[in-house]
Amino acid sequence: MIENRSRTLAPRTRSLLLHPNFRNYFAARTISLLGDTVLPIALIAAVLAEGYGATEVGYALAASLGPTIILMLFGGVLADHYRPKPMLVIADIVRFGAQAWLAADLITGQPSLTTILVTQAVFGVATALFQPSISGIVPEIAPGQVQEANALLRIAESTVTLCGPALAGGILAVAGPSPAMVFVAGTCLVSCLLVCLLRLSGDAAIGRPHVLRDIREGWHAFASRTWLWSVIVVFVVLGLTVFGPYHVLSATVLTQAHGASVYALLMSAFGAGAVLGGFLALRHSPSRPLLFGAIALFGFAPQFLFIGLGAPIPIVGVSMFVAGVGRSYWGVMWSASVQTQVPQNLLNRVLAYEITGSMMLVPVGRALSGPAAEAVGDSTVLLTSGLIITVGCAVLIAVRNIRDLRGKAEVSS
Repeated sequence: MIENRSRTLAPRTRSLLLHPNFRNYFAARTISLLGDTVLPIALIAAVLAEGYGATEVGYALAASLGPTIILMLFGGVLADHYRPKPMLVIADIVRFGAQAWLAADLITGQPSLTTILVTQAVFGVATALFQPSISGIVPEIAPGQVQEANALLRIAESTVTLCGPALAGGILAVAGPSPAMVFVAGTCLVSCLLVCLLRLSGDAAIGRPHVLRDIREGWHAFASRTWLWSVIVVFVVLGLTVFGPYHVLSATVLTQAHGASVYALLMSAFGAGAVLGGFLALRHSPSRPLLFGAIALFGFAPQFLFIGLGAPIPIVGVSMFVAGVGRSYWGVMWSASVQTQVPQNLLNRVLAYEITGSMMLVPVGRALSGPAAEAVGDSTVLLTSGLIITVGCAVLIAVRNIRDLRGKAEVSS
């Protein structure tokens, strides 16, 4: 059963928000995410404004993803040895430099496609350092309050995802692509300054890294936890067949049928649901977090049915709201489980495997969704995706190590 801790969580949450370390981290992560939300919209506008077409837009959006996936494991190794804080500072400095370089070229003249691709590839390399560290640092920032911290972060993430595109559109409408890219660079700089203010007891480096050995140690830590690799195997499949096609086909079908403004409204419903899911995770601490998270994730499936069958917009909106609740609640339960069940000295490497596995086939799913829809129809692909995620959630519940995992475990290094 779910333990209702609403009477105790409110004071604990307030104490977390009052702690300077968590406030600075929370602000750094939220501002960084805001920049990441604005970036693809600003980048698309910049590429099109320079006279390039859809092909070049695709290249620009993909340029950072490849280095991120390829180098993520190295980022985890470095974070475990040199600690997350230095990695975050270095990553933010590099990310700032890459986007500032592109912004300067946009302001002073027409940047070449090579400049655009190189700056985004550099950004991707820095993101490979950034991602494991930004998640792995949570247990140090919020000891004993990892679930509450993740719930607050999920609420902020959902709010930024909801409001970020509107902010990007406003900047582009008023000032154009160059100031939008300056804004993105500025978020990296502010994030870096806030991270520098963090005071952590474990900032000292832990020996010199031995990359191949450390990657193997990370793999052993990952592979020895059945609940962990089982979830990632399921999410590799879901990345290809569900999350990859989802954004492409839902956007295409809904925009073509009802217009861009209706699609934006529906995505706002999803974002509002995600905020609610974060609040639910903040106020309730299940004894078996992955079990209840997987049950909540079932809520992500009905939207595929309603979008695929062309249901009335109010029904689609409700289903997307429910999907946002389920996805967000699962995200909090999953993040808190990983961060509390894995020893701190291995956490960043394990997170690198987790992030790499979760995202590795999403680009393939996006690329194949169009041809698949042309071959069998949008509705068939969407309905198949809905069926697959339903089966995927059932598999998560069926795996005993996932179903029976207890929350809030104490770990040691």
